[in-house]
Amino acid sequence: MGDACEIRSLVWPEVEDLVVEQIRTDENVVRVDAHSRRPAAECPSCGAMGGRVHSTYRRRLADRPLGGRLVVLTLRVRRFFCDHGGCSRRTFAEQVQRLTERHGRATEAAVRMLKAVGLAVGGRAGSRLAPYLGLRASRGTILRQVRRLPDPPASAVRVLGVDEFAFRKGHTYGTVLIDVETHRPIDLLPDRAADTLAAWLAEHPGVEIVCRDRSSAFSEATRRAAPEAIQVADRWHLLHSLTRAVERTAHAHRACLLKDADRTAPDMILALIEPVPPADDPPDSQIIARVRQRHKDVHDRLNRGDSLSAISRELQLDRKTVRRYATSDLDDLVASARDRRPELLARFKSYIQQRYRTGGTNAAQLYREIHERGYRGSKVVVRRYVATLRAGTAVEEPRPIPRPRRIAAWIMRRPDSLTAGERTQLDQVLDACPDLAVAAELARDFAAITRERRGTELPTWMDRALTNGPQPIQSFAAFLQNDWDAVINGLTLKWNSGAVEGQVTRIKLIKRRSYGRASFPLLRTLVLATPP
Repeated sequence: MGDACEIRSLVWPEVEDLVVEQIRTDENVVRVDAHSRRPAAECPSCGAMGGRVHSTYRRRLADRPLGGRLVVLTLRVRRFFCDHGGCSRRTFAEQVQRLTERHGRATEAAVRMLKAVGLAVGGRAGSRLAPYLGLRASRGTILRQVRRLPDPPASAVRVLGVDEFAFRKGHTYGTVLIDVETHRPIDLLPDRAADTLAAWLAEHPGVEIVCRDRSSAFSEATRRAAPEAIQVADRWHLLHSLTRAVERTAHAHRACLLKDADRTAPDMILALIEPVPPADDPPDSQIIARVRQRHKDVHDRLNRGDSLSAISRELQLDRKTVRRYATSDLDDLVASARDRRPELLARFKSYIQQRYRTGGTNAAQLYREIHERGYRGSKVVVRRYVATLRAGTAVEEPRPIPRPRRIAAWIMRRPDSLTAGERTQLDQVLDACPDLAVAAELARDFAAITRERRGTELPTWMDRALTNGPQPIQSFAAFLQNDWDAVINGLTLKWNSGAVEGQVTRIKLIKRRSYGRASFPLLRTLVLATPP
C-alpha cells in the first residue's frame, strides 16, 4: 500500500480522492487499478449529494505515459441513487475530480496533452507524434479535442488591428482582428464585408483606435459602427502603394532609358547582367531525365522480345520515336536533348555588340571578359558570333536597361544601403529621364516622412506631387486624399498593422498544416486558442 500511495502522489498529485489498489507492469504498459475514496457524489442534474450505491462497474482510461510506457487506469466506478425528490435523474455515476469527465476515454491530463499536440502541429502530424509521447490517438480524436477548446475570455479592446486573410487566394477571404497592444488575436470573421465587421464592432464597444490597410470596406465599417474611433492607415501599405507608383513611372518612361542605352558604356551593360555561379556539371533537366527513362523502357522491352509496334502501343509513343530510341546510342540522344537548352551566350550578346561598336573586336578578349561574369560556354561560340558581327549578319540585340521593379527598389531603399554599382546605375537612369528623377525625389521625401512620422509635412508634399509629379505619382497622391485623416494618423501616431500581418502569416502556416481539414470553425479555434 505504501508503494501505491507513492505512485499516486507521483502520477496524480492533483487528485486527492483516488485510492490505488494494484499496479501491474509489462514491457510496454503500466496497468493501475483504483477507486474513489469519497463516500458520496454530487448529482450532475440537481447538485444534491447521493450516498446510496446502486451498482459498480469498471472504467478504463488512458493516462499520461510513465517511464516511457503507456498507462491504463482501470477505475472502479460506483453508480449512486439520486434521492432528491424534484430531480428527474434516478441514478448517476461518480466522477473523480481533476481526473475524469463524463463519457471521457482518457484522463484530463492526457486530454490536455492531446489538445496541446493538436494546437502545435495539427491532427495528422499529431497522430504521428502521439506514439512517441506515449499516447494513442487518431487525427480525428485530436481534432475533436481541439474543437472542444473554449473561446478566450472576452476583454475590452482599445487598439484594434484589422486585416484580411485568404481562405483561397483570389477567391474567398476572411478578416482577422487582433489587440494591437497585446498582439493577441481576438476573433476571426468569415468574410471581409463591411456589414460583418460593423456588426462585430457594434457588439464590442470601447474601441478607440483602428489600425487597418487601405481597404474601403474596413473604413466604412468603422465609420458606421465606431464613429468616434481614430482610424490609422498602415505605413507599410502606404510605402507599398508608392513603390508601385514609382514602378509604373519607370515602366512608362522606358523609351527614355532605351534612347540613353545607345550611349551606355559596355561595363555598365555588363553590370546589368546577373552573375551566374559556376557549374561544371549541371544537373539533368526534366527533358534529359525523360530521354534516359524512355531509352531504358524501350530497351527493357526489346530485351524481353517485344516488337516495336507493341512497345509503341504500351508506352503511347509514335513508332518512329520508338525506332529512334531503339537504334540510337544513349549519349547521342542526351546530347540532342541538351541542345534544346537556352543558348548560353544569349545573355551576353548585348555586351559583345556594344564592345564591338567601341573597338573591342578581339574574340579571345571578349571571351575572357564574359567568362569572368559567368559565361560557361565554348570559346568557339564566341568566335563564331564575333564573325557574324564582322559580316554584318548578327541580329540587333535590345539594349539592356534595368527593369522597372529594380529601379523602384533602388529608389525606395535608403541611399546608404545601395552599393557603389547600384548608385552609379541609378544616377545614370535618373539623368536619362527627368520625370523619373522627379518621381524619385518625391518618393524619397515621402519615405522620410513615413519613417520619421512627420505627418504634419504631408500637405506640402501633396502640393508638390499634384503639381509636378508624373501621372502615377499624382494618382497616388489623389488616392491619399480619399483617406486623408487615416493617412495623417498613420504618419503621425505610433500605431501600425505590423502585428496583424504577423497573425496573417501565422494563419497561412495553420492552413497549410491542417491538410484541408481547416474549416472556418476549426481554423478560428486554432488561431484563437492558447495551449492548455
